[in-house]
Amino acid sequence: MASSTASTITETDRRHFAFMKTLINISDELSPGETANVKLFCSHLFPSAKLQKMKRAVDVFIALKQIGKLDQDNLEFIQEILNLIGRADIIGNDLHAYQPPDREIPENPEVQPGTSSENEDEESVYLTVNGYNRMIQETVNRHRASIAHVCRCNRSQVKFRGYKKGKSILVQFSVPRQTMALLRLTAEHSDPRLAFMGVKSLQIGKESPIAVTRNDLIYGA
Repeated sequence: MASSTASTITETDRRHFAFMKTLINISDELSPGETANVKLFCSHLFPSAKLQKMKRAVDVFIALKQIGKLDQDNLEFIQEILNLIGRADIIGNDLHAYQPPDREIPENPEVQPGTSSENEDEESVYLTVNGYNRMIQETVNRHRASIAHVCRCNRSQVKFRGYKKGKSILVQFSVPRQTMALLRLTAEHSDPRLAFMGVKSLQIGKESPIAVTRNDLIYGA
């Protein structure tokens, strides 16, 4: 009986489940104030009485889906709202599976190194990266995977928080606090995995930046 039931689940079903789980994750990441702002930006689409009944952001997302404002292939509306409420980081973290790999991520000029995360379970990490004049989704995904590998944690635990352009690009992530010692050690020893990412320096929270040098391999004669 179980195998018969399982066989009725199609790839379309699984894609729908994954998308709905993504919307739930986004909803859970939003604060009450941010959720209220999401509802405010949708106030022209729904009667106030209906909005008042929507307790979570995911309730708003489902309503948007029902009127054709949101689906797996049409994320422009929700992306615009996330940008407007200052949560563009969610686009790179949670919606990356639905983004074209060459999509440029909006710059966040407010990224400021030397500040710590207010979340007691995570800490901010700032990377100064050479070789880029913009950040696209594929690059964000690759950096998240590399940092997760260095920190020996799941990629889902590495959160992209934004980037700022300059002579080099400054990229902010947050990672689990328990990985700080390992990440600090890899930076101090200029781990090749960081160097090959183009990382010029790494700064953990309010600590001083750690220079990362790329040492060419020298083969003996």
